[in-house]
Amino acid sequence: MGAQEAKLELRLIAERLRNRFSVPDRLEGTAWSPKVMELPPGRRFLVLSPHPDDDAVGCGGTLIKLLDSGAEVRVFYLSIQDGDFTRNVRRNEISGALSRLGVRDHRLREDEFPSVREAASMISEEVRSYQPDAVFVPSPFENHDEHLRTFEAFTAVADRMREGPDALMYEVWGALMPNLLVPVDGVMQRKVLAILEHWTQVRDIDYVRVVQGMNGYRAAASGLEGYAEAFLHMPAADLRKCFR
Repeated sequence: MGAQEAKLELRLIAERLRNRFSVPDRLEGTAWSPKVMELPPGRRFLVLSPHPDDDAVGCGGTLIKLLDSGAEVRVFYLSIQDGDFTRNVRRNEISGALSRLGVRDHRLREDEFPSVREAASMISEEVRSYQPDAVFVPSPFENHDEHLRTFEAFTAVADRMREGPDALMYEVWGALMPNLLVPVDGVMQRKVLAILEHWTQVRDIDYVRVVQGMNGYRAAASGLEGYAEAFLHMPAADLRKCFR
């Protein structure tokens, strides 16, 4: 199946999801099984990561596979965590994790998390300058305010574009309703090593256990071996219809 056919199938599944939200009294035909794809459609991808480490946790395996395939990836960190560590220590962790993922193009905003309006302005500039085929963004099902603000900022940007990049919504703090699964069993160890580079964060929360459980569940629930990352893939127009 080619990329265009795959995108069409994902769009049909997304339409079922939209119907589930918009017509709760008519749920027949809104059930689906996520489509399993080795890679999401596209060759250039922008990753919106509220904090350094969300990219590795939420979509690190898929990023590794994309980069191994020759695709282009840029990661944009909207903020940097504060804690019992120096900024220089955190920068070194970020550099180590990106090296593990294979990412060479990234932007780091070393400040507290921006307002939705400020984030939308920055995301709009990244989309305009980078021209991605798709944007990885935290899903609207996240149980974290700054992840939700990142999603809201991106939807505000998509709302202003006649034609925009697809959205690839990923999960970190809340399980989403996926229509796309990417098997990551073959790169899971590399993903784990990338996460472990963020040692100031892993010492507080066992993110390795989080991704092994989450990605293991996603694979098992769809009859796959090992691990898989789950996404909600939507064209920009469908994103606006569903969430704006």
